[in-house]
Amino acid sequence: MTRQFSIPTVLRMVPNELLQAFFIELGHGDFDPHWGDLKKWEIDPLLDYIGELPLDQSNDIESVLRSVFDLGCPSGFDALLEAGPHCDVPDLASLVPEGLCPYGLAMWAWLKCREVFDKAQTIYQVDQLSWWRKRNDLPKNAPDTSAEAKEKLEDAISSLLKSQGRGKDCTVETLTRGSVDYFFARPDDFVQNITRHNEHRRLTTEAIRQTMLVVFAYDRDEGTLETFAKLPKPIKERLEVIFADAILHWELGTHEPDAAYELNQLKDVAFKLNTDAEDRVRVRIHKMRLSAKHSGRRVHVEIDDDPDDNIHKAIAECINLDEMPLSEWNVTQVTFCFEFLPHGDRKPGQQSFDVTFPRSCSLRNARPERVELIQKYLKRWKIDRVGTTSPSPVTVGD
Repeated sequence: MTRQFSIPTVLRMVPNELLQAFFIELGHGDFDPHWGDLKKWEIDPLLDYIGELPLDQSNDIESVLRSVFDLGCPSGFDALLEAGPHCDVPDLASLVPEGLCPYGLAMWAWLKCREVFDKAQTIYQVDQLSWWRKRNDLPKNAPDTSAEAKEKLEDAISSLLKSQGRGKDCTVETLTRGSVDYFFARPDDFVQNITRHNEHRRLTTEAIRQTMLVVFAYDRDEGTLETFAKLPKPIKERLEVIFADAILHWELGTHEPDAAYELNQLKDVAFKLNTDAEDRVRVRIHKMRLSAKHSGRRVHVEIDDDPDDNIHKAIAECINLDEMPLSEWNVTQVTFCFEFLPHGDRKPGQQSFDVTFPRSCSLRNARPERVELIQKYLKRWKIDRVGTTSPSPVTVGD
């Protein structure tokens, strides 16, 4: 279920002593709703105070509460723990007071470890993104993260987007997680007219130029690049070329790279999604999209939670295989469900994600420890075709 932000929710969930410190930190030390006598979840005095503040001050409060809300969940706390070592706080968990709920943990981090909190927001944002475009024909180079390389990437992205009326300015930031280096590019987007209430509480129209988000995830051990951008396919392809040039000093071939994912083997009833007993995982295919080879017809096949049902039974029921056998169909999208059983300190649960032929996957928004295990099996089942293609031998400058 999608979590919905609201100021009352955060105020109710954060302990009063942390809320008091929060208001003091934002310059509202004179505000005293009788903190010592304020009952848990008694938030009306806080809401009344926020509602009477000037617009810029109430916006500052709401902005922080929104960030606390985002990290006020188990995956948000995981992001905080991962961010700690990046900020020279290797054992954040040992510093956190006992008895705090996820919202309280997030507010405590904002108050006590601001750098960790800010880094965790970046990590959390990565884990929420889906539909990454992947290509596996890059070299296994150490990426250039120098100021000069990032500036080159910024300028190239700006130049690419300026023809569309956006990209006036661009900023690139980096983050390393294991063998994956993330490059966050934020170029200017189109100007938008928004309607809002001004400081006099009157409706006004204001023109703003927000930034858009482009993320490159380069795995230096695998020689793969995944790109997230809400842009048309041709522009994404140009972004890949730009990244390889600026950061890897590598000229991508002009050819269309081979598919990063192969799914056709999954339509074979004899194909088994076997896993190792020691990993304590179960895997099912919940949904499959089949596309006819010689027409534009597509069929979506889906199963429910009945343990006796499976995708191959559903295919046989939905498609007349005598008239059009499986050899006439390509599997172009699959929804997997990995069930993680209790195992040591690992949290049990389920992870669903989609893989789409030829090079899209929504897996990267899962927890890192789950991603690592899932990728192990995607490679074993030859779904993830990393390492099966040869990169272009042409380097920049040759």
